[in-house]
Amino acid sequence: MITLSLLHPIKQIPVQLWTFENESVIRIGRSTDNHVILYSAVVSRHHVELRRVGATWEVVNLGTNGTYVEGKRVSQAQVTDGSIIRLARSGPNIKIRLGAEGLRENEEAMRLDKTLSQPRSNVPPTSTEVNERSNVGLADGDIIDTSVRDTAARDTAIRDIAARDTAIRSQADTEFPVERSHTEPNSGIIPVPPHLQLQQQSASPTPPVAAPAADLIHPQPQASDGSTLQSCPHLRGGGLFCVDCGYPLRVLDTLGGYQLLNVLGQSDVGITYQAWRDGQTVALKTLNAEWLTNPQALATLEHEADTLRDLDHSQIPELLGFQVVGEKPSLLMQMMPGKSLRSYVTEQGAVSVERAIAWVFEVCQILTYLHEFTPPVAHRDLRPKNLIYNPDTDTLALVDFGAVKRVILERPFPPGSKGYGAPERLQLHPLQAMDIFSLGPLFAFLVTGHNPLAYYAGEDDQFRFQPTMIPHIPSEVVPILHRLTEPSLEDRYDSVDTVIRDLQAVLVAV
Repeated sequence: MITLSLLHPIKQIPVQLWTFENESVIRIGRSTDNHVILYSAVVSRHHVELRRVGATWEVVNLGTNGTYVEGKRVSQAQVTDGSIIRLARSGPNIKIRLGAEGLRENEEAMRLDKTLSQPRSNVPPTSTEVNERSNVGLADGDIIDTSVRDTAARDTAIRDIAARDTAIRSQADTEFPVERSHTEPNSGIIPVPPHLQLQQQSASPTPPVAAPAADLIHPQPQASDGSTLQSCPHLRGGGLFCVDCGYPLRVLDTLGGYQLLNVLGQSDVGITYQAWRDGQTVALKTLNAEWLTNPQALATLEHEADTLRDLDHSQIPELLGFQVVGEKPSLLMQMMPGKSLRSYVTEQGAVSVERAIAWVFEVCQILTYLHEFTPPVAHRDLRPKNLIYNPDTDTLALVDFGAVKRVILERPFPPGSKGYGAPERLQLHPLQAMDIFSLGPLFAFLVTGHNPLAYYAGEDDQFRFQPTMIPHIPSEVVPILHRLTEPSLEDRYDSVDTVIRDLQAVLVAV
């Protein structure tokens, strides 16, 4: 018996099963004559075959986008109990289990997930409780159960999936439109890739998300239950807190007993506040009003909580809790002291090459920790804004692990990330190479103070990062930056350990 399970793209648990007892060949693809039918734009009509060879099985690639076994592209390879094959670089994952025990384990995992995914009770969890429940199954129903009898409903679902897959693959084109030139293909002009194009202003731009007005000025000190503790006139003022009583001077809003003091960052999907309760300052992230009823948006926030819960590193925010107050969820995280590298360089100016290398080296050490997980934890949005420098300890912290929500919700990355992101970061499945790419543009910003887009240009019929354009950097650094930012995954550094080794050699040279 062989059981194939389609894995959830985030939780990596089975969402659909196929069991075969007597077949010697099992074909997977989009065509309806396959044993396993997967409706995905990156999957070929006949994508892969599983063939029984004696007591073992082997996988044979048939698709144009390739088949990957345990992350490596193969044309033919032996698979064993527990092997995972991926159809195309950004396609669905299929786990292989041999024997009846594998079927029972998969069915139990699906049953448990359905139990945990039941609607929430009306009693909100405490502020320190992390919800392990999720309201999301497979994103947008990537795979259609072929047992569905309602043909019209099934056809509609298939059309929706095709539209979604097309949108994911061409997301940057539709969200960052540019006027197409009528120049012939052989004119010698190298087009700017979609993920590097800046968004044009539309005739009716979407207004930015507004933070709540600061309508609570000089509030009376309160306990977490809302009761007033004491009366303080706050005569000597202060920054965010009164220098006499230590309580907040201005409050934007309250949520779940937390007083929201300051906006740390916001996007079209969510907003992060500096929040305070009972003497503790935290970072509180929640969804904007228009996303509160979107189950996928809620699931991405819970996924970020799950990610942080598994991490234990002094330079990564600690998860403090996940609460739902009414219909509004919020993620509570450790507040990392200091200021972002973007603010630091803007205020202090560009740093020395030695300092930039030391900071990139420090970021590499954080990434080494993240990439050791299976599958690796990819940050996806590594840029100066998300690196916090603490001058008291002379260390960096990496914040904001919610970038994957932009891929799932099909939302554009913010303009400030242009130039830092790898070409493949719109793929759903995490890759170490996504973060490795960003180290090159990060270095360019640190030593120049300029947006790294200034150092992109055409080369060999492609538009890419050009480290030779960065002024006044040692020649020893150029090949490292060039390899960090190779558009092709095959030519880029394959691990952070190799980057660290080369950086150590450069530190000695400079």
